[in-house]
Amino acid sequence: MAELDFNHKIEPTAAGLELLERLELAQPGNFRNRIPTHSGTRSIATTDTHPLVAELLEEVDLAERKNNIGYVPRSEGDTFASMRKFVSAMDARITREVLDEFASSEFGLRPSSTASALSALKNAGLVEQVGFSLYQSTELGKACTESPNDMDLLRVIHAKFSFVGEILEALEETDTPRELAVIGRTRYGMPREDIAEVRTRLQMLRKCGLVEEVAWGRYQLVPLGRALRVELPIASPIDTQETDNTDASSEEMPVTFNELITELKEAALDSSRPERFEKSVAEAFSSLGFESQLLGGSGQTDVLISANLSGDMRYSAIVDAKSSTSGKIAETQINFDTLKEHRSDNTAEYAIVVGPSFPSSRIAERAKSHKVGLLEVDELVELIHRHRTAPFSLSSLRELVEESGLVSLSKIEKPWTREKRLYRLCDRVVRLLEVEARTADVVTTGALSPHDLYLILRSEVEEAPTPEEIESVLSFLSSSLVHAVRKIGSKYVLLEIPRTTAMRLRVLADNFTISDDE
Repeated sequence: MAELDFNHKIEPTAAGLELLERLELAQPGNFRNRIPTHSGTRSIATTDTHPLVAELLEEVDLAERKNNIGYVPRSEGDTFASMRKFVSAMDARITREVLDEFASSEFGLRPSSTASALSALKNAGLVEQVGFSLYQSTELGKACTESPNDMDLLRVIHAKFSFVGEILEALEETDTPRELAVIGRTRYGMPREDIAEVRTRLQMLRKCGLVEEVAWGRYQLVPLGRALRVELPIASPIDTQETDNTDASSEEMPVTFNELITELKEAALDSSRPERFEKSVAEAFSSLGFESQLLGGSGQTDVLISANLSGDMRYSAIVDAKSSTSGKIAETQINFDTLKEHRSDNTAEYAIVVGPSFPSSRIAERAKSHKVGLLEVDELVELIHRHRTAPFSLSSLRELVEESGLVSLSKIEKPWTREKRLYRLCDRVVRLLEVEARTADVVTTGALSPHDLYLILRSEVEEAPTPEEIESVLSFLSSSLVHAVRKIGSKYVLLEIPRTTAMRLRVLADNFTISDDE
Protein backbone atom coordinates (compact mmCIF):
# COMPACT_ATOMS: atom_id res chain seq x y z
CA MET A 1 0.00 0.00 0.00
CA ALA A 2 3.00 2.30 0.52
CA GLU A 3 6.67 2.36 -0.41
CA LEU A 4 9.86 3.99 0.87
CA ASP A 5 11.93 5.71 -1.83
CA PHE A 6 15.66 6.45 -1.86
CA ASN A 7 15.08 9.94 -0.39
CA HIS A 8 13.53 8.38 2.72
CA LYS A 9 10.06 9.56 1.73
CA ILE A 10 7.01 7.36 2.19
CA GLU A 11 4.52 7.49 -0.68
CA PRO A 12 1.29 5.56 -1.31
CA THR A 13 1.40 3.05 -4.16
CA ALA A 14 -1.30 2.78 -6.84
CA ALA A 15 -2.92 0.03 -4.77
CA GLY A 16 -2.84 2.28 -1.72
CA LEU A 17 -4.48 5.16 -3.57
CA GLU A 18 -7.16 2.82 -4.88
CA LEU A 19 -7.91 1.61 -1.36
CA LEU A 20 -8.01 5.19 -0.10
CA GLU A 21 -10.89 5.95 -2.46
CA ARG A 22 -12.99 3.22 -0.83
CA LEU A 23 -12.29 4.15 2.82
CA GLU A 24 -14.29 6.51 4.99
CA LEU A 25 -11.80 8.69 6.89
CA ALA A 26 -12.37 10.09 10.38
CA GLN A 27 -10.89 13.31 11.76
CA PRO A 28 -8.84 13.19 15.00
CA GLY A 29 -11.40 15.39 16.79
CA ASN A 30 -14.01 12.64 16.45
CA PHE A 31 -12.16 10.60 19.05
CA ARG A 32 -12.13 13.15 21.89
CA ASN A 33 -14.16 10.92 24.19
CA ARG A 34 -13.22 7.49 22.96
CA ILE A 35 -12.28 6.39 26.49
CA PRO A 36 -15.05 6.36 29.12
CA THR A 37 -14.55 8.23 32.37
CA HIS A 38 -15.51 5.16 34.35
CA SER A 39 -14.38 1.59 33.98
CA GLY A 40 -17.66 -0.28 34.22
CA THR A 41 -19.47 1.02 37.27
CA ARG A 42 -16.35 1.55 39.40
CA SER A 43 -14.82 5.02 39.71
CA ILE A 44 -11.09 5.43 39.08
CA ALA A 45 -9.18 6.77 42.10
CA THR A 46 -5.62 8.15 42.17
CA THR A 47 -3.09 7.38 44.89
CA ASP A 48 -3.00 9.34 48.15
CA THR A 49 -0.98 12.56 48.05
CA HIS A 50 1.80 13.12 50.59
CA PRO A 51 0.98 16.15 52.83
CA LEU A 52 4.08 18.06 51.64
CA VAL A 53 3.11 17.48 48.01
CA ALA A 54 -0.49 18.46 48.71
CA GLU A 55 0.70 21.70 50.33
CA LEU A 56 2.87 22.42 47.30
CA LEU A 57 -0.08 21.97 44.93
CA GLU A 58 -2.32 24.20 47.06
CA GLU A 59 0.19 27.06 47.00
CA VAL A 60 1.50 26.67 43.43
CA ASP A 61 1.51 29.70 41.14
CA LEU A 62 1.02 28.11 37.72
CA ALA A 63 2.33 31.21 35.95
CA GLU A 64 5.68 30.98 37.79
CA ARG A 65 6.51 27.44 36.68
CA LYS A 66 9.64 26.85 34.64
CA ASN A 67 9.23 25.88 30.99
CA ASN A 68 11.96 23.29 30.62
CA ILE A 69 12.62 20.23 32.73
CA GLY A 70 16.00 19.82 31.07
CA TYR A 71 18.26 16.79 31.14
CA VAL A 72 17.77 13.90 33.53
CA PRO A 73 19.34 10.52 32.64
CA ARG A 74 17.01 7.55 32.32
CA SER A 75 17.83 4.52 34.40
CA GLU A 76 16.76 1.70 32.08
CA GLY A 77 14.43 4.15 30.30
CA ASP A 78 12.87 5.45 33.53
CA THR A 79 13.40 9.13 34.45
CA PHE A 80 11.73 8.72 37.85
CA ALA A 81 14.09 5.88 38.78
CA SER A 82 17.04 8.17 38.03
CA MET A 83 15.53 10.96 40.12
CA ARG A 84 15.06 8.57 43.03
CA LYS A 85 18.69 7.43 42.80
CA PHE A 86 19.99 11.01 42.74
CA VAL A 87 17.80 12.11 45.66
CA SER A 88 18.74 9.02 47.69
CA ALA A 89 22.44 9.63 46.99
CA MET A 90 22.04 13.11 48.51
CA ASP A 91 20.06 11.94 51.56
CA ALA A 92 22.95 13.26 53.63
CA ARG A 93 25.17 16.15 52.62
CA ILE A 94 27.37 15.31 49.68
CA THR A 95 30.10 17.25 47.88
CA ARG A 96 29.98 17.96 44.17
CA GLU A 97 33.06 15.78 43.64
CA VAL A 98 31.39 12.78 45.31
CA LEU A 99 28.22 13.44 43.32
CA ASP A 100 30.21 13.45 40.07
CA GLU A 101 31.74 10.09 41.03
CA PHE A 102 28.28 8.68 41.81
CA ALA A 103 26.79 9.91 38.52
CA SER A 104 29.76 8.55 36.57
CA SER A 105 29.55 5.07 38.12
CA GLU A 106 25.73 4.87 38.15
CA PHE A 107 24.86 6.51 34.82
CA GLY A 108 28.18 6.99 33.01
CA LEU A 109 27.77 10.80 33.11
CA ARG A 110 30.44 13.42 32.62
CA PRO A 111 30.58 16.34 35.08
CA SER A 112 28.82 18.64 32.57
CA SER A 113 25.89 16.20 32.24
CA THR A 114 25.77 15.79 36.01
CA ALA A 115 25.53 19.58 36.30
CA SER A 116 22.55 19.59 33.91
CA ALA A 117 20.80 16.83 35.87
CA LEU A 118 21.53 18.61 39.15
CA SER A 119 20.00 21.81 37.76
CA ALA A 120 16.80 19.94 36.83
CA LEU A 121 16.56 18.36 40.30
CA LYS A 122 17.11 21.72 42.02
CA ASN A 123 14.46 23.37 39.82
CA ALA A 124 12.07 20.58 40.81
CA GLY A 125 12.72 21.33 44.49
CA LEU A 126 13.96 17.79 45.14
CA VAL A 127 17.52 18.74 46.11
CA GLU A 128 19.17 21.96 47.26
CA GLN A 129 22.60 23.48 47.71
CA VAL A 130 23.36 23.76 51.42
CA GLY A 131 26.94 25.01 51.32
CA PHE A 132 29.89 25.71 49.08
CA SER A 133 29.84 22.70 46.69
CA LEU A 134 27.56 20.84 49.14
CA TYR A 135 24.18 19.38 48.20
CA GLN A 136 21.39 17.58 50.02
CA SER A 137 17.93 16.26 49.21
CA THR A 138 15.02 18.38 50.46
CA GLU A 139 12.22 17.17 52.73
CA LEU A 140 9.99 17.23 49.64
CA GLY A 141 12.48 15.09 47.74
CA LYS A 142 12.73 12.59 50.59
CA ALA A 143 8.92 12.39 50.82
CA CYS A 144 8.67 11.55 47.12
CA THR A 145 11.35 8.85 47.24
CA GLU A 146 9.72 7.22 50.25
CA SER A 147 6.46 6.85 48.32
CA PRO A 148 5.98 3.33 46.82
CA ASN A 149 4.82 4.81 43.48
CA ASP A 150 5.82 7.70 41.22
CA MET A 151 2.56 9.69 41.33
CA ASP A 152 3.84 12.17 43.94
CA LEU A 153 6.98 12.77 41.88
CA LEU A 154 4.77 13.54 38.90
CA ARG A 155 2.63 15.92 40.98
CA VAL A 156 5.81 17.78 41.99
CA ILE A 157 6.99 17.96 38.38
CA HIS A 158 3.59 19.40 37.41
CA ALA A 159 3.84 22.01 40.18
CA LYS A 160 7.33 23.06 39.12
CA PHE A 161 7.20 22.84 35.31
CA SER A 162 4.71 24.05 32.71
CA PHE A 163 2.63 21.86 30.40
CA VAL A 164 2.69 18.62 32.39
CA GLY A 165 -0.84 18.05 33.68
CA GLU A 166 -2.01 20.23 30.81
CA ILE A 167 -0.94 17.48 28.41
CA LEU A 168 -3.77 15.41 29.88
CA GLU A 169 -6.14 18.09 28.56
CA ALA A 170 -4.44 18.32 25.17
CA LEU A 171 -4.60 14.55 24.64
CA GLU A 172 -8.36 14.85 24.28
CA GLU A 173 -7.87 16.29 20.78
CA THR A 174 -4.48 15.13 19.51
CA ASP A 175 -2.12 12.24 20.07
CA THR A 176 1.40 12.96 18.72
CA PRO A 177 4.33 14.72 20.46
CA ARG A 178 4.68 17.18 17.57
CA GLU A 179 1.02 18.28 17.74
CA LEU A 180 1.18 18.43 21.53
CA ALA A 181 4.25 20.69 21.25
CA VAL A 182 2.24 23.05 19.02
CA ILE A 183 -0.55 23.19 21.62
CA GLY A 184 2.04 23.80 24.35
CA ARG A 185 3.34 26.86 22.51
CA THR A 186 0.07 28.33 21.21
CA ARG A 187 -2.17 27.71 24.23
CA TYR A 188 0.02 27.32 27.29
CA GLY A 189 2.83 29.82 26.67
CA MET A 190 5.70 27.40 26.06
CA PRO A 191 8.48 29.42 24.36
CA ARG A 192 8.99 26.99 21.50
CA GLU A 193 7.65 23.76 20.02
CA ASP A 194 10.08 21.56 21.92
CA ILE A 195 9.25 17.97 21.00
CA ALA A 196 12.03 16.58 23.21
CA GLU A 197 10.51 18.26 26.29
CA VAL A 198 7.06 16.92 25.37
CA ARG A 199 8.44 13.39 25.02
CA THR A 200 10.03 13.68 28.47
CA ARG A 201 6.64 14.60 29.93
CA LEU A 202 4.87 11.79 28.04
CA GLN A 203 7.38 9.27 29.34
CA MET A 204 6.63 10.39 32.90
CA LEU A 205 2.87 10.29 32.37
CA ARG A 206 3.15 6.84 30.80
CA LYS A 207 5.29 5.56 33.68
CA CYS A 208 2.53 6.59 36.09
CA GLY A 209 -0.12 4.78 34.02
CA LEU A 210 -1.89 7.98 32.98
CA VAL A 211 -1.42 7.59 29.22
CA GLU A 212 -0.64 4.72 26.92
CA GLU A 213 1.17 4.48 23.60
CA VAL A 214 -1.39 2.94 21.23
CA ALA A 215 0.92 3.01 18.20
CA TRP A 216 4.47 4.15 17.61
CA GLY A 217 4.58 7.83 18.55
CA ARG A 218 0.83 8.06 19.27
CA TYR A 219 -0.60 8.39 22.76
CA GLN A 220 -4.02 8.37 24.37
CA LEU A 221 -5.43 9.23 27.77
CA VAL A 222 -6.59 6.41 30.07
CA PRO A 223 -9.17 6.69 32.89
CA LEU A 224 -6.52 7.15 35.60
CA GLY A 225 -5.16 10.10 33.62
CA ARG A 226 -8.60 11.71 33.55
CA ALA A 227 -8.92 11.20 37.29
CA LEU A 228 -5.59 12.93 38.00
CA ARG A 229 -6.45 15.73 35.58
CA VAL A 230 -9.48 16.56 37.74
CA GLU A 231 -7.32 16.53 40.87
CA LEU A 232 -4.48 18.78 39.60
CA PRO A 233 -4.60 22.58 39.33
CA ILE A 234 -4.49 23.07 35.54
CA ALA A 235 -3.48 26.30 33.78
CA SER A 236 -6.12 27.94 31.59
CA PRO A 237 -5.27 28.20 27.87
CA ILE A 238 -4.01 31.64 26.90
CA ASP A 239 -5.59 33.79 24.17
CA THR A 240 -4.68 31.94 20.97
CA GLN A 241 -5.32 35.02 18.86
CA GLU A 242 -2.47 36.79 20.63
CA THR A 243 -0.06 33.92 20.11
CA ASP A 244 -1.01 33.60 16.45
CA ASN A 245 0.35 37.12 15.91
CA THR A 246 3.76 36.16 17.21
CA ASP A 247 6.57 34.77 15.12
CA ALA A 248 5.33 31.42 13.86
CA SER A 249 8.84 30.08 13.39
CA SER A 250 9.39 28.52 16.79
CA GLU A 251 12.55 26.97 15.47
CA GLU A 252 14.15 30.42 15.64
CA MET A 253 13.29 30.97 19.31
CA PRO A 254 16.34 31.19 21.61
CA VAL A 255 17.00 28.10 23.71
CA THR A 256 18.07 27.75 27.33
CA PHE A 257 21.25 26.03 28.43
CA ASN A 258 19.50 22.76 29.31
CA GLU A 259 17.55 22.78 26.04
CA LEU A 260 20.74 23.32 24.05
CA ILE A 261 22.61 20.50 25.79
CA THR A 262 19.71 18.08 25.38
CA GLU A 263 19.25 18.99 21.72
CA LEU A 264 22.98 18.63 20.96
CA LYS A 265 23.12 15.15 22.46
CA GLU A 266 19.93 13.94 20.77
CA ALA A 267 20.54 15.58 17.38
CA ALA A 268 24.03 14.08 17.20
CA LEU A 269 22.39 10.63 17.02
CA ASP A 270 19.59 11.66 14.62
CA SER A 271 21.27 10.90 11.29
CA SER A 272 17.91 10.92 9.47
CA ARG A 273 17.73 14.70 9.96
CA PRO A 274 21.25 16.13 9.58
CA GLU A 275 19.93 19.71 9.46
CA ARG A 276 18.78 19.31 13.07
CA PHE A 277 22.34 18.69 14.27
CA GLU A 278 23.70 21.48 12.07
CA LYS A 279 21.29 23.94 13.71
CA SER A 280 22.16 22.84 17.26
CA VAL A 281 25.90 23.09 16.51
CA ALA A 282 25.40 26.63 15.17
CA GLU A 283 23.51 27.55 18.37
CA ALA A 284 26.27 25.97 20.48
CA PHE A 285 29.02 28.13 18.97
CA SER A 286 26.77 31.18 19.17
CA SER A 287 26.39 30.56 22.91
CA LEU A 288 30.19 30.71 23.19
CA GLY A 289 30.23 34.21 21.71
CA PHE A 290 30.96 33.51 18.05
CA GLU A 291 29.03 35.03 15.18
CA SER A 292 27.58 31.76 13.96
CA GLN A 293 26.03 31.43 10.49
CA LEU A 294 24.03 28.33 9.59
CA LEU A 295 24.72 27.83 5.87
CA GLY A 296 24.29 24.19 4.76
CA GLY A 297 23.07 23.26 1.32
CA SER A 298 24.92 21.87 -1.68
CA GLY A 299 28.50 23.10 -2.01
CA GLN A 300 28.38 24.95 1.31
CA THR A 301 29.91 24.37 4.70
CA ASP A 302 27.37 23.59 7.44
CA VAL A 303 28.30 26.41 9.80
CA LEU A 304 30.66 29.39 9.58
CA ILE A 305 31.85 30.83 12.89
CA SER A 306 33.66 34.15 13.23
CA ALA A 307 35.45 35.89 16.08
CA ASN A 308 35.04 39.55 15.10
CA LEU A 309 37.94 40.98 17.06
CA SER A 310 40.42 43.71 16.20
CA GLY A 311 43.29 43.32 13.73
CA ASP A 312 45.27 40.11 13.90
CA MET A 313 43.03 38.79 16.69
CA ARG A 314 40.17 38.23 14.23
CA TYR A 315 39.66 34.64 13.01
CA SER A 316 37.02 32.32 11.54
CA ALA A 317 36.43 28.61 11.02
CA ILE A 318 34.18 26.35 9.00
CA VAL A 319 32.32 23.73 11.02
CA ASP A 320 31.08 20.45 9.55
CA ALA A 321 28.37 18.75 11.68
CA LYS A 322 28.30 14.95 11.37
CA SER A 323 25.54 12.95 13.06
CA SER A 324 25.44 9.16 13.45
CA THR A 325 22.83 6.80 14.88
CA SER A 326 25.59 4.52 16.18
CA GLY A 327 27.29 7.41 17.95
CA LYS A 328 30.49 6.86 15.96
CA ILE A 329 31.74 8.82 12.96
CA ALA A 330 33.32 6.59 10.31
CA GLU A 331 36.29 7.65 8.24
CA THR A 332 34.19 7.55 5.05
CA GLN A 333 31.90 10.30 6.45
CA ILE A 334 34.64 12.94 6.34
CA ASN A 335 35.88 14.35 3.03
CA PHE A 336 39.02 16.30 3.86
CA ASP A 337 39.38 17.66 0.32
CA THR A 338 35.89 19.17 0.50
CA LEU A 339 36.69 20.69 3.88
CA LYS A 340 39.78 22.31 2.36
CA GLU A 341 37.64 23.81 -0.43
CA HIS A 342 35.06 25.12 2.05
CA ARG A 343 37.79 26.70 4.16
CA SER A 344 39.19 28.42 1.08
CA ASP A 345 35.77 29.52 -0.22
CA ASN A 346 34.95 31.17 3.11
CA THR A 347 38.49 32.56 3.66
CA ALA A 348 38.50 30.80 7.03
CA GLU A 349 41.70 30.03 8.92
CA TYR A 350 40.47 26.84 10.54
CA ALA A 351 38.22 23.81 10.00
CA ILE A 352 36.36 21.76 12.62
CA VAL A 353 34.27 18.59 12.38
CA VAL A 354 31.77 18.07 15.22
CA GLY A 355 30.35 14.59 15.82
CA PRO A 356 29.25 12.23 18.60
CA SER A 357 32.65 10.44 18.67
CA PHE A 358 35.70 9.69 16.50
CA PRO A 359 36.89 6.29 17.74
CA SER A 360 39.34 5.54 14.90
CA SER A 361 42.94 6.63 15.48
CA ARG A 362 43.37 6.78 11.69
CA ILE A 363 40.72 9.54 11.46
CA ALA A 364 42.58 11.58 14.08
CA GLU A 365 45.88 11.14 12.22
CA ARG A 366 44.36 12.13 8.88
CA ALA A 367 42.64 15.13 10.46
CA LYS A 368 45.94 16.24 11.93
CA SER A 369 47.72 16.00 8.58
CA HIS A 370 44.92 18.05 6.94
CA LYS A 371 44.89 20.59 9.82
CA VAL A 372 41.29 19.79 10.75
CA GLY A 373 40.02 19.64 14.32
CA LEU A 374 37.74 16.80 15.49
CA LEU A 375 35.45 17.99 18.30
CA GLU A 376 33.31 15.38 20.05
CA VAL A 377 29.87 16.42 21.28
CA ASP A 378 30.69 15.62 24.91
CA GLU A 379 33.71 17.94 24.70
CA LEU A 380 31.53 20.68 23.17
CA VAL A 381 28.95 20.20 25.95
CA GLU A 382 31.70 20.42 28.58
CA LEU A 383 33.01 23.59 26.90
CA ILE A 384 29.55 25.22 27.01
CA HIS A 385 29.12 24.21 30.65
CA ARG A 386 32.48 25.72 31.62
CA HIS A 387 31.65 28.87 29.66
CA ARG A 388 28.61 29.32 31.93
CA THR A 389 30.65 29.04 35.12
CA ALA A 390 33.66 31.11 33.96
CA PRO A 391 33.18 32.57 30.45
CA PHE A 392 35.93 32.14 27.87
CA SER A 393 37.04 35.07 25.75
CA LEU A 394 37.05 34.60 21.98
CA SER A 395 40.79 35.17 21.99
CA SER A 396 41.32 32.31 24.46
CA LEU A 397 39.04 30.00 22.45
CA ARG A 398 41.33 30.43 19.44
CA GLU A 399 43.72 27.92 20.99
CA LEU A 400 40.95 25.35 20.84
CA VAL A 401 39.67 26.23 17.35
CA GLU A 402 43.14 26.11 15.78
CA GLU A 403 43.88 22.64 17.18
CA SER A 404 44.09 19.80 14.65
CA GLY A 405 43.34 16.12 15.23
CA LEU A 406 41.21 15.16 18.24
CA VAL A 407 40.42 18.37 20.11
CA SER A 408 40.96 18.42 23.88
CA LEU A 409 40.02 21.08 26.42
CA SER A 410 43.38 20.68 28.16
CA LYS A 411 44.86 23.67 26.28
CA ILE A 412 42.44 26.10 27.89
CA GLU A 413 42.09 24.28 31.21
CA LYS A 414 44.70 26.29 33.12
CA PRO A 415 43.48 29.86 32.36
CA TRP A 416 39.85 28.78 32.90
CA THR A 417 40.67 27.24 36.29
CA ARG A 418 42.56 30.37 37.33
CA GLU A 419 39.67 32.66 36.35
CA LYS A 420 37.17 30.47 38.20
CA ARG A 421 39.39 30.60 41.28
CA LEU A 422 39.48 34.41 41.07
CA TYR A 423 35.66 34.54 41.05
CA ARG A 424 35.58 32.47 44.23
CA LEU A 425 38.42 34.48 45.71
CA CYS A 426 36.42 37.71 45.27
CA ASP A 427 33.66 36.31 47.43
CA ARG A 428 36.04 34.93 50.05
CA VAL A 429 37.97 38.19 50.39
CA VAL A 430 34.76 40.19 50.88
CA ARG A 431 33.50 37.68 53.46
CA LEU A 432 36.77 37.81 55.42
CA LEU A 433 36.70 41.62 55.46
CA GLU A 434 33.07 41.46 56.61
CA VAL A 435 33.97 39.17 59.53
CA GLU A 436 36.92 41.39 60.43
CA ALA A 437 34.72 44.50 60.43
CA ARG A 438 32.30 42.83 62.84
CA THR A 439 34.97 41.56 65.22
CA ALA A 440 37.42 44.45 64.96
CA ASP A 441 40.03 44.75 67.73
CA VAL A 442 42.57 47.39 68.67
CA VAL A 443 45.27 45.72 66.57
CA THR A 444 43.52 45.31 63.20
CA THR A 445 40.82 48.00 63.67
CA GLY A 446 38.70 46.07 61.19
CA ALA A 447 41.23 46.23 58.32
CA LEU A 448 43.32 43.51 56.67
CA SER A 449 46.36 43.70 54.43
CA PRO A 450 46.95 41.45 51.40
CA HIS A 451 49.53 39.62 53.52
CA ASP A 452 46.96 39.08 56.30
CA LEU A 453 44.50 37.68 53.78
CA TYR A 454 47.14 35.37 52.33
CA LEU A 455 47.95 33.92 55.76
CA ILE A 456 44.25 33.22 56.39
CA LEU A 457 43.46 31.83 52.94
CA ARG A 458 46.49 29.56 52.62
CA SER A 459 45.21 27.45 55.52
CA GLU A 460 41.68 27.19 54.09
CA VAL A 461 42.26 25.62 50.69
CA GLU A 462 44.62 23.04 49.27
CA GLU A 463 45.89 25.34 46.51
CA ALA A 464 46.36 28.70 48.18
CA PRO A 465 45.90 31.89 46.13
CA THR A 466 49.07 33.76 45.30
CA PRO A 467 49.71 37.24 46.75
CA GLU A 468 49.41 38.58 43.18
CA GLU A 469 45.93 37.07 42.83
CA ILE A 470 44.84 38.60 46.14
CA GLU A 471 46.18 42.00 45.05
CA SER A 472 44.31 41.65 41.73
CA VAL A 473 41.02 40.92 43.50
CA LEU A 474 41.47 43.81 45.95
CA SER A 475 42.24 46.16 43.07
CA PHE A 476 39.01 45.14 41.34
CA LEU A 477 36.88 45.41 44.49
CA SER A 478 38.28 48.87 45.26
CA SER A 479 37.75 50.22 41.71
CA SER A 480 35.51 53.27 41.24
CA LEU A 481 32.73 51.17 39.69
CA VAL A 482 32.62 48.47 42.39
CA HIS A 483 33.97 50.37 45.48
CA ALA A 484 33.18 47.46 47.78
CA VAL A 485 36.41 48.00 49.71
CA ARG A 486 38.79 50.91 50.33
CA LYS A 487 42.54 50.97 50.77
CA ILE A 488 43.75 52.79 53.88
CA GLY A 489 47.50 52.78 54.03
CA SER A 490 48.59 49.20 53.33
CA LYS A 491 45.30 47.66 54.47
CA TYR A 492 41.77 47.33 53.14
CA VAL A 493 38.41 47.89 54.85
CA LEU A 494 34.89 46.90 53.83
CA LEU A 495 32.57 49.72 52.69
CA GLU A 496 29.26 47.85 52.42
CA ILE A 497 27.59 44.50 53.06
CA PRO A 498 28.30 41.79 50.40
CA ARG A 499 24.66 41.78 49.26
CA THR A 500 24.96 45.42 48.15
CA THR A 501 28.11 44.62 46.20
CA ALA A 502 26.29 41.78 44.45
CA MET A 503 23.42 44.15 43.60
CA ARG A 504 25.84 46.71 42.13
CA LEU A 505 27.52 44.07 39.94
CA ARG A 506 24.11 42.93 38.66
CA VAL A 507 23.17 46.52 37.82
CA LEU A 508 26.49 46.91 36.01
CA ALA A 509 25.76 43.76 33.98
CA ASP A 510 22.22 44.93 33.22
CA ASN A 511 23.57 48.17 31.77
CA PHE A 512 25.50 46.36 29.04
CA THR A 513 23.56 46.73 25.79
CA ILE A 514 23.03 43.31 24.24
CA SER A 515 21.46 42.95 20.81
CA ASP A 516 18.39 40.75 20.27
CA ASP A 517 20.35 38.06 18.43
CA GLU A 518 22.68 37.61 21.38
